[in-house]
Amino acid sequence: MRGWSLGAVVALALAPLPVHAVAPPLEVEEVAETASMPKGAVLSPDGKRFFVTNFGMANGHNITVYDAESLALVDTYNLPGIVVESVLSSEGKTLYASNFARNSVQVVDVASHRVRREIGAGMHPKILVLSRDDKTLFAANWSGASVTVVDTESGKTLRTLPVGLHPRGMALTKSGVLYVANFDGASIDVFYGEGFTRTYRLAVCRIPRHLALSPDEKTLYISCYHDSAVDALDLATEVVTHRVDVGKNPKSIEVSRDGRYVFSADYGQDAHSVSVVDTSDWTARTFAVPGMDRGSGIAVTPDGEHALVTGWYDNHVYLVGFEGKGGHPEAARKKIEGWVRRRPYEPPKDAVEGP
Repeated sequence: MRGWSLGAVVALALAPLPVHAVAPPLEVEEVAETASMPKGAVLSPDGKRFFVTNFGMANGHNITVYDAESLALVDTYNLPGIVVESVLSSEGKTLYASNFARNSVQVVDVASHRVRREIGAGMHPKILVLSRDDKTLFAANWSGASVTVVDTESGKTLRTLPVGLHPRGMALTKSGVLYVANFDGASIDVFYGEGFTRTYRLAVCRIPRHLALSPDEKTLYISCYHDSAVDALDLATEVVTHRVDVGKNPKSIEVSRDGRYVFSADYGQDAHSVSVVDTSDWTARTFAVPGMDRGSGIAVTPDGEHALVTGWYDNHVYLVGFEGKGGHPEAARKKIEGWVRRRPYEPPKDAVEGP
């Protein structure tokens, strides 16, 4: 590994953007109401359940669970505090939820909804990442300029990793390399080695928000919030090999299981969109989702042809898929018709956060 800046090589490495987008067109197949300010979007390991964290709900109704195909509501969790994001264990029996108000991570039994343990983190934890063996949890502390590393068996903090300003997106390789995006630092911090004691910093795009690894772990995708683009960072050379324009201010990204498509939820004002990048030819298409106000969380279904996306201000979740691939587009359109965007909202106490 090399700890050198990307600044001198990015311009030369970027491939030219395609003139015409040829990625498949999208449509809304299903839609359902959530609670206030739906944020995080996580699929169960079997792809059958969709977990949504509702940031605008304090001390109750802050995680809602849906059938991932029909979007029928199947479960509700009532946790103390303000839940931001979540991650499921590999077998889907344990849910870890970051709590913005309590500066903690809540360990929840999925079957009973019981909080088995609450683990202290840094100030305002957001994104959570689990190691492949479920033994280590990482929490990016938005206001703490740090990442808390936790042993999941004991619940003890193993160490605190210092990072840049407003860490958010994280990705962890099978070999144990941790990438942390510094939202207001135009950089990614890299940790590796025994105890994650070895580290260096990569210069990347302005306001890197979310990170996603390709299935072969050769490419790290970066949502460049300021530039309204997705960057593809080759991890062998640490050079950005492709930059693709997407919708305004991509907030969250996820890669399909076959590695072909990268989906983004676009948060920017007047964007209201989902974008899909086809990595086979680096084309992209942006789809304005009717009724959605500020795309927030996104999760890609196992078939790679659908994405579940949450609307931050309209309080809905949408199943978006390639045209003609299923669902009930006409029924979804009728549900959406007549919605008024930007419902008046008063955030709960201590619920202030960044994009």
